[in-house]
Order: sequence, then structure tokens, then C-alpha cells
Amino acid sequence: MLKGKMIIEMTDVNTGKKETVLEENMVTDALAEIFKPLGLAKSPNKNLNDFAPYYQKLLGGLLLFDTPIEENARNMYAPSTANLIGCASYGVQNNTTGTLRGGYNQTESELNMTDRYMKYVYDFTTSQANGTISCVCLTHMNAGFTSYGGKDVPYANYMLGIPVDDGTLQYTHPNYTGGSTGDKYTGYSIGTTELLFLIDEENDLVYYFRIDNTNKITIISRRAYLKSVSVIENPYNRKYFVDSVEIELSKPLLNNANYCSYNYDDDFLYIVSPPNYQVTPNAVFLVTKINVKNWSVAQYEMVNTTNENLNMNGTRSTFVHRGFILVRGYNSPYNLYKMEVGNAANVTKFKMTGMSTFNGSPELAINGRVYFDYYSGSSNYVLNVANLDTNEIMKSEAARLAGSSSLPCYTPVIGRPLLYYASYGSNSTYGYVMLANYLATINNLSEAVTKTADKTMKVTYIIQEQ
Repeated sequence: MLKGKMIIEMTDVNTGKKETVLEENMVTDALAEIFKPLGLAKSPNKNLNDFAPYYQKLLGGLLLFDTPIEENARNMYAPSTANLIGCASYGVQNNTTGTLRGGYNQTESELNMTDRYMKYVYDFTTSQANGTISCVCLTHMNAGFTSYGGKDVPYANYMLGIPVDDGTLQYTHPNYTGGSTGDKYTGYSIGTTELLFLIDEENDLVYYFRIDNTNKITIISRRAYLKSVSVIENPYNRKYFVDSVEIELSKPLLNNANYCSYNYDDDFLYIVSPPNYQVTPNAVFLVTKINVKNWSVAQYEMVNTTNENLNMNGTRSTFVHRGFILVRGYNSPYNLYKMEVGNAANVTKFKMTGMSTFNGSPELAINGRVYFDYYSGSSNYVLNVANLDTNEIMKSEAARLAGSSSLPCYTPVIGRPLLYYASYGSNSTYGYVMLANYLATINNLSEAVTKTADKTMKVTYIIQEQ
């Protein structure tokens, strides 16, 4: 059992007056999720090598938020109503101009094997982490690099998506599934390609959809091999067919189903069908919403109520989250908009914070934040975070979610909040990843404290095994 306590010490640089806050934390289910088995996909190699030492990597990040976060063990990511005020990472100093991240205090930090505790000490200068602090959390060391976005973040070449397996269990490459399977990376052929959109561990199923024609979609489920195996099946080169459901559409997909984008969100598969690769003001596009619990369908004719052309060129051009579709402008500065599905009059342009232009593709969404990956060659990566509560898009210090020379697609896993399946269509598969900015602990302050530019701050966090 883990138990922790946290001390904040703020010192006025002019008077020397010190303010001290002491609080105890709760531990979430994040660590239990990380070590939870995952059928044929997971091997001990990652847990024994890539994740260890656990106190350094899995708990070696610090996050400071401006609002309390519900102390619920299943709250493993910060809600979009909680804004990042400060952060820090194990063993790393902040030698950049970024003002959110502090530095690791090597001298005062301590690993005590006798009493079985790790003491993390992080220092913040007068210019760092200024604002109201209501909640302090431990996280992965990679998440200590301004992982929720900020106004003046520098570039750091690391990934926010942490691989948890070796990528052998492939779900999109046709040579390893027994079907014409694919994902957003390689696109699709009408009537042929089964597009991966969801993984259900509990029922051991992988879900695909195929656009048969403008009026019909077929849902296909195949064995996932996360809960069961068969002695007469070979899961390496075939994911055995389980079932299919045909869905008739009352409104036909536009432009012969070309340029469709799609994603799964909160029990629904969304398919966005535009009339062309760019949608002009007042032009109509179609959103098809399919309930994965009963395969019922709702369709919405949407009007581009912005004053610019919208980019709907390709399978990753839009993303629906919490009932809103996010889409970029087609031309520079590539403004980001959110529009309520079924109510196109409710449209909002996002504020670009710390940037004058915006690019990238929406990859995944967690708790009101949508993550946009961008790669333009020559190791030019950018990871942006869009917040649906503040209507703001900011950079993260992370270079990307995962991948190397190109960016994979991400498929959510029902019931496993940390897990996504990263794939490259018919190219090599990346495998399961977890987003590193989870909340391993939640420590709400009895009373919020405010750090200002005339104060330094030291945060000491002790995590102990009992």
C-alpha cells in the first residue's frame, strides 16, 4: 500500500517570510492499471526494464493545478476545468524560458530503502509556477514536461505516449488479421477496407467498420486475444471473425463517401462526411452518429457557420468529443473551431495561446482535452492540446504522442482509461501505449495558495510503502 504526504514552502524573497502547507494525498488506480495484464499483448519486458525504477519513471513527475480534482481513484486524468499552473520532472532542471516547469532538487531528494520511502523535492524560482495552486499530483516523469499545455512552453524531444508492449499483436495489417483491415493512417477503399475504431477488452473484441456504399455501413468484430485464446487458432497472422452488423443510412454519405473522417467517443462512432476536401462557408456536411451499444443511428446535416473554408481532407481531419466536432480552417493560420453536433449555430473559434498559427491532426481526447499531433519532416514534431472548456489551444513540451518518423493512429480500449492502440495501417504496428500525464496521486489543498513573482517555492512530496 502506498501513502503520501506533500509540503509546499513559499518564501518571500524580499522579507524572508515563509508560508508552509502540509497535506496528505490519495493514490489513484493508475499504477494498478499500468501493471494490469493485457492478454497476449503484454510481456514483462516493459515493466521490468522500461518502467523501472518505478519511483523514478512512473511517479517522477509533478503537476500543480489551479482547482481541486475530485478524490476518486478512477480519476486518472485531470479534467479540462483544471488548468496547469506548474510542473516538474525527476532529475531534470529547467534551463529554458518556459515558466511553468521547475527543477529537481538532487541534494534534498532521497530514496530511503530502510524506511521504504521516496522523497521528491522540486524548486521553483520567482518566475516559475505563478498562480493559484489547489491540487498537487504525482505523475510519470515525462508528464512533468508541461504535458497539459502552456502559454510559453519550449520544445522537448520526448513522447507523451509510453509503449507498454512490443507491438506484435497487430490489428490493422492485412497479413496479420485475415481481412482487408486498416486505419486512419492508410485511408480506405469503399466496399473493401475495414477501418479499426474500437477495442473491447472485456468482450475480447476488435471493432471495425466498412463503408459499403453511401447508404450502408457494416460493423465487423474480430477476436482481440486480450482475454482468451484458442488452441486451434493462430492469433499471430489472423484475427478471427466473430460477427457483423449491417447498418442502413437514411441520409447518404456525401461525395460518394470520399474524404470521410471518423473517431469513437463515449459509446459512439462518429463519421463525418463532407461534400469536398474543403467545406466553404454555408456549405453542408453530414455527421453520422452510431451507438455501439445497440447500433442505432442518428444523422445530422451541419452547415459551415464559420467565415472560412474548413479542412475536411482525410480520415484525421476532424474529431468529435463531448458532442462537439473540432475542425481546422483550410488556410493559414488554420484556426481551430468547435461546433455542436446537431446545432451548427453553436460554433466557437479557439484562442491560440503561445502560437500565431496552428497545424496538426486530432488523435485522441481525454476529459475535455483533444491532442493534435503534427509532423512535417526533419524531426519537426509538435504536440498541441485543445481545451474544450477554455476554448484554447496550447503547445505541450512533448514532441509527439508516439511513433518515430511518422505519426500513428490511436484506438481507445473500453474499460482501460490509460490505454490506446497505436497503429500504422498496413505498415509496422507500434502497439499499445499509455498517455503519460495520468494522475498517480491526487492531493487537494485544504486552502488554495497563491504563488507570486516575489516568492520562491519548494514542493516536497514523500511517497511511502506501508
